Amino acid sequence: MVQKPIRIEVEDMETENKSKRQLQAEQTKDKLFHAAVELLTEKDFNDITIRDIVARAKVSIGTFYNHYSTKMEVFYEAYRIADHYFAETVAPLLTQGSALEQITAFFDYYAHYSSDLTDLRMTKLLYNPDNTLFSRDPHQGMVGVLIGIIQQGLDDGTLSGDDSAEVIAEYLMISVRGLVYNWCTHDGSYDLAAVMRKFVHRLLAYYRSSADGHTE
Repeated sequence: MVQKPIRIEVEDMETENKSKRQLQAEQTKDKLFHAAVELLTEKDFNDITIRDIVARAKVSIGTFYNHYSTKMEVFYEAYRIADHYFAETVAPLLTQGSALEQITAFFDYYAHYSSDLTDLRMTKLLYNPDNTLFSRDPHQGMVGVLIGIIQQGLDDGTLSGDDSAEVIAEYLMISVRGLVYNWCTHDGSYDLAAVMRKFVHRLLAYYRSSADGHTE
């Protein structure tokens, strides 16, 4: 079954600091992105052309090339949207409970984002070996939120070990991305959120402090 394409409206807290040109550029990118994702629910990626995307978005070819060089770059806008979603919408919801509980909740949202808010075809498209955006600056957006929670856990003793918050976040993200990739290879046939919760619980066992009161 084809899922609905992702359409998350994210309120940008930095809007007042952006120029009119920057805002217009982001609005244009949003139009192109949503048009591309809608097309992906209707046809295969290889069958989508740039002309299809601009026609659906109601912008010119010239406008497209002002922002992108290839159609794949349009789909990579998913990372900008995901970073905004986690920084502006998810982060404020992760303020209750221990660091362990907040990390678990973070990955609940990550699983929901990957399986429910994003079309399966889109997730498969993004999880490719040529995608270098998985290794972008970890201190921004989604991963930045995770690093902050982990640092809190290290500071209050909920988490332990010699690794930094950045290293722990990288380890966790690499691991859960592997799980999402496995979910993709199974055509989304299992409950990603349920499996991810168990998966993350086991991953965190290595860093769980004996002082947190949990037992295996």
